[in-house]
Amino acid sequence: MNSKWLLTCLLCLGAAVGYAQGSVRYLGIESGLSNNAVTQIYQDNRGLMWFGTYDGLNRYDGYKFKVFRNRIGDSSSLMDNNVNRIEGAPDSRLWVGGRRGLSIFNPVTETFTTPRVEQEGAYQPLTDNILSIKSIGQHHVLVGTEHLGLFEFDAPGDLGVRIPFPGEQGYQVTAVAADTLHRQHWVFVQGVGLYRFENRRLQVVSTSIPKANSITTDRTGSVWLGTDSGLYKYDTRGGSISGNYLPTISKVVNLYTDRQGVLWIACDGSGILLIHPGDLKAQPLVFRDRRQGLSSNAVYAIYEDKDDRKWIGTLRGGVNIIDPSGNPFETHTFPTNNSFGQINNFIFSFAEATDGNIWVGTDGAGLRKWNRKTNATEMFTAGGKGAIGSNFVTSILLDSRQHTWVGTWLGGLSRYNPANETFTRYTCYNPLTKSEENNVWIVYEDKAHRLWVSTSNNGTLYLYDEARDRFDPIDPAGLSNLQCLAEDQRGNFWGGTYTSLVKIDRTTRKHVFYQTGYPVRCILEDAWGNFWVGTDGGGLLLFDRDKEKFTRYTDADGLASNAILQMLEDKKGDLWLSTFNGLIRFDTKRRTVRNFTQTDGLQSNQFSYKAWGTLRSGEFLFGGIRGFNIFFPDSVHTDVETAPLLVTGIRVNNEPVSAHVRWITRADAGAIREITVPYEENTLSVDYAALDYTSPGKISYSYKLEGWDKEWLSAGDQRTATYTRLPEGSYVLTIKNTNTAGEWGPPMSLLHITVLPPWYRTWWAYVLYVVAICSAIFIYLDYARNKERLKYEVRLAHLENEKDKEVAERKFSYFTHIAHEFRTPLTLIINPLKQWIRENNPSAESSGLTTAYRNARRLLSLVDQLLLFRKADSRMDVLHITRIDMTAICREVHALFLQQAKTRRIDYQLKTPPGRVEIQGDYEKIEISLFNLLSNAFKFTPEGGMIFFTLEQTGKGVRISVSDTGCGIEESEKALIFDRFRQGDTHRSSGFGIGLFLVRHFVEAHKGSVDFESTPGTGTTFTIVLPEGTATSDDAAPAEHLLLEELAAEVEMEPVIRTTVTPGEGSQPGELVSERRSILLIDDNPEILDYLGRLFDTQYVVLKAKSGEEGLQVAEDQFPDLILSDVQMGEMDGIMLCAQIKSSETLGHIPVILLTAASSDETKLRGLQGGADDYITKPFDAHLLQVKVDSVLKNRNILQKYFFDSITLRESTVKVPSEYKNFLAKCIHVVEENIDNDDFNIKKFSKAMGMSHRALYHKIKSISGQSAVAFIRQIRLRRSAVLMLREDMNINQAAFQVGMGDVRYFREQFVKTFGMTPSEYIKKYRPLFNRDLTVIPTQQGGDL
Repeated sequence: MNSKWLLTCLLCLGAAVGYAQGSVRYLGIESGLSNNAVTQIYQDNRGLMWFGTYDGLNRYDGYKFKVFRNRIGDSSSLMDNNVNRIEGAPDSRLWVGGRRGLSIFNPVTETFTTPRVEQEGAYQPLTDNILSIKSIGQHHVLVGTEHLGLFEFDAPGDLGVRIPFPGEQGYQVTAVAADTLHRQHWVFVQGVGLYRFENRRLQVVSTSIPKANSITTDRTGSVWLGTDSGLYKYDTRGGSISGNYLPTISKVVNLYTDRQGVLWIACDGSGILLIHPGDLKAQPLVFRDRRQGLSSNAVYAIYEDKDDRKWIGTLRGGVNIIDPSGNPFETHTFPTNNSFGQINNFIFSFAEATDGNIWVGTDGAGLRKWNRKTNATEMFTAGGKGAIGSNFVTSILLDSRQHTWVGTWLGGLSRYNPANETFTRYTCYNPLTKSEENNVWIVYEDKAHRLWVSTSNNGTLYLYDEARDRFDPIDPAGLSNLQCLAEDQRGNFWGGTYTSLVKIDRTTRKHVFYQTGYPVRCILEDAWGNFWVGTDGGGLLLFDRDKEKFTRYTDADGLASNAILQMLEDKKGDLWLSTFNGLIRFDTKRRTVRNFTQTDGLQSNQFSYKAWGTLRSGEFLFGGIRGFNIFFPDSVHTDVETAPLLVTGIRVNNEPVSAHVRWITRADAGAIREITVPYEENTLSVDYAALDYTSPGKISYSYKLEGWDKEWLSAGDQRTATYTRLPEGSYVLTIKNTNTAGEWGPPMSLLHITVLPPWYRTWWAYVLYVVAICSAIFIYLDYARNKERLKYEVRLAHLENEKDKEVAERKFSYFTHIAHEFRTPLTLIINPLKQWIRENNPSAESSGLTTAYRNARRLLSLVDQLLLFRKADSRMDVLHITRIDMTAICREVHALFLQQAKTRRIDYQLKTPPGRVEIQGDYEKIEISLFNLLSNAFKFTPEGGMIFFTLEQTGKGVRISVSDTGCGIEESEKALIFDRFRQGDTHRSSGFGIGLFLVRHFVEAHKGSVDFESTPGTGTTFTIVLPEGTATSDDAAPAEHLLLEELAAEVEMEPVIRTTVTPGEGSQPGELVSERRSILLIDDNPEILDYLGRLFDTQYVVLKAKSGEEGLQVAEDQFPDLILSDVQMGEMDGIMLCAQIKSSETLGHIPVILLTAASSDETKLRGLQGGADDYITKPFDAHLLQVKVDSVLKNRNILQKYFFDSITLRESTVKVPSEYKNFLAKCIHVVEENIDNDDFNIKKFSKAMGMSHRALYHKIKSISGQSAVAFIRQIRLRRSAVLMLREDMNINQAAFQVGMGDVRYFREQFVKTFGMTPSEYIKKYRPLFNRDLTVIPTQQGGDL
């Protein structure tokens, strides 16, 4: 049963008939607008659109919005987000008014400033609600406020003056209008009426209408007033007010007169009304397309841009844009309020009926018959008898016999019967496949009025046999899957398959195939005989049928898409191509392209394979997925100008250039023309836009940076040019763009860019470089000469080094030979001494032969170590691997140090596992390695310390560790301790520094390892790891080890010597001039210390110390008469000790003799520079040492005698060191200064000398042999003798004059000093003294 519906009503929701008065587009918050309440619109001198909203100021370039808002605390931001008014000034700045005041926007820096007005004698910011702003002339701006009235601003200076109003302090100005034609300026004062502004004065014009919201003027000079009740006109010539021009009472918010003289009236609630010149009443704005309209009837702003485009600002509907030209593409859609929904508008095919109605086939919603005049639609769907075979209508054809044929997918072919509005079904049977083919794709009638049908999905081509009323296949084996059919002017029949263009031979069936590589969707021969082929993916092909060659046009040539679905030719010969990306108009003469998209009014960008057609009226039809378009091709005008280009933003290193105003070097007309940036700020991004507000998406861009780019860079629709790491130099950014037709405009130089060079590429830097290069050349030449000289010296040094190596090797070999030779005389020395000691058994402390025997054994040990080192260093030693017991070796070596550990009170422990621990190795070398480690441990461990000797058995060998609590090893020495001839600096010790070198050499020879851990001040642990090894012999270890015995001689023969410091006896008065003096001996070798003690103990009081520190302490406590010290000791060596003694006030007088084994001149020089009185090298002659000690002490006695002679006025020719003379002179001077003071005592004396009582006493005693009291007394007596001789004083006077009140005591001491009584002294010397003053040489006193 046939299903149909007749829709007889006019479809308000369907497509409107005819062209729109002006197509409307919308901009809102979804487009980037900050708020949909738009209160003001303005276009600046560059063409950018500005919108004032409830939430900020918006700038629009056709693509996106940039919003400016108030930032709290930022005075350079917008004063108020609620923007009421926008006006441009001649200097390209924008004046922006809001509820909280007035701001001026600088488009170059993108910052706001606040103009000031004169109030109460001072200029202050204008903070009232701004109701109107109007620029008048070239230098002035009028601003109307809600409470403060009218202000006139000097635009360049930003200073305003309030316009006085008669009789009122405050008044409200709601509107200002400028009639530039008649040079009139009108101001409306709310509550009063209309005023004329002239010469900074307001002149009342009319008070008939006291309240108005907006005013404007027309071409005649009349003033239109919009009020809350309607619209009125003031006739400036007659001075009369008209009636209301609005048909109903409406609130007029804004008025605007366009370039055609039409008055646009914005109403709050009534939308927009228009008054054309001569109209008596306003008429509402009507759109021909009933589907179009304003987004809101609350209209608050109207503006006409430079292209006559109207911008409408609404209170909640955002911005409405009315283009001056209508949309040439009529779009039609079917209602979707049925079961098919959106499928109703999936258009697939067209055909025009004889009555002018249009058949429309859909892709799934059946067939439509649309009455274009009445907008009524009749629908035919599948199902039932007499219905079409399927709802997927692929092809519709009205043939020459006025039969309507309908091809469907899955439903075969049907013919429409207009009498009963039913469909007759036809079958297409393929004898090759023996099946009926129901997927009809094409229904075509050729010039001979033959009817052809092509089926898809491997279907073939059929021809209608009218006589038998059926369709017969033509060539099932040769033709299949034909997607299109066409006939050219030559009578050739063409078809297209999925891969080829086919020239169909309708007679002989000898078809010719031309490979295209893509499905052929359409074929067309134009009026000039050009043969065009549209492919799905391969673009548009121009086929030369004579040469059988294709010329291809693709998206690279400007096509919107390479999928060409259908083609139509207009009267101009241009091709209209439907694609998956809009429509294309292809100029076949110029081979140019104009693309149309949904923004141009198309139903969508996607069209369908078969939806195309031409009406008898000349209109074209193209259908897609959202309806279809009907248009006259000659009404689509594309002769448009290229939109102006401008820079909309500049970023330097991703920061706006406006944040660095100093980089902007040139700007004009509100646009930045040139920037200069530092070298390190050389990443630039420049935003640009062509100001086309109709179809900005169709504009393509290309840019080139002159001075950097060699070719133009195609940017497509991208509007940002970015350059990174630009080198220094000058550049010009040039940009070109297309118009909406795809035609390129001329390039424009928009921005000059200068990148400054870095400091190292400035002119003065190059001067420095030249100087540096010249200097470098000079230095290089000098270097080359020096290098040649150095090469010669290196060659010479190499020869000398080789010679020195040879000499050193000979010396070392000679020395080794001498060491061998030492063993014979040492044997002859050691054996007799050993035999004598056994026979006589002398005590170790008393016998010198015992000492000689012990040191001879030590010398033999050193010789053996040297021989071991020689073998190890020359790699001449050979391991004698045997099976050895490590427990026995450890115990044997441990036993060698038991006596020394007991003597020095060291906690010495051996830890071994029970039983035998056997490995394969060289017994002697392992034994020597362990001995050296223990020897080092005892050497650096103080008395009372601990040493642990541990043997552990591991899975693959043994681990032996020796731990001590000695001084440890400094970090700086750890990497060097295994080097040969290396000794630690912490404690100087005897030996060659080869012990650890031998340990490492012997252990590594056994494939073992030696390591250590040490903490300075805590101790050291050495660890030897030896593998179990593989024996080369089954022999046991040797029973005797003579080499170890010789190396251990020093340890076994270590004498038990207790060196005790023997302090001198108490300082008794009777011993001050005693001949027995004290001597301090300092040496870290107990035997040397004991030997020196035995050498001097018969003549002197001997004091002993084992280190420099201890010796210094004994000297400070005992004040010896002489110090004899070794040089090479521990922390404080002899030279350091001598320097500290000589720098001391209390000890500096003590003579020091240094004793050392070093005989070099450098060492002697260091000692003498440290203040040593003498320097004796080892080995020394005992008698010579005694003589030198006696000589030094004798010189000390001479010094004392010189002092005594000085104070007793005896002539002295003794020469003493100057430092002692200076000290004595100072002492005598102090005493003489206080000689008449009988209270002058030792305490005051020491204070005056700056020394302690004890130090002064010992120093005076050591120099003079006198106590301090005796020293003072002697000075007093000397002075009394001088007074009695020179001043003629008697004895009593002289005694009292020198502070000795007891005359008897004075006489006794005088006799002891001078050997005669005072009377005898006067009698003997006074006459002589009176005759000659040289009895007592004055030089003696002067010397002191």
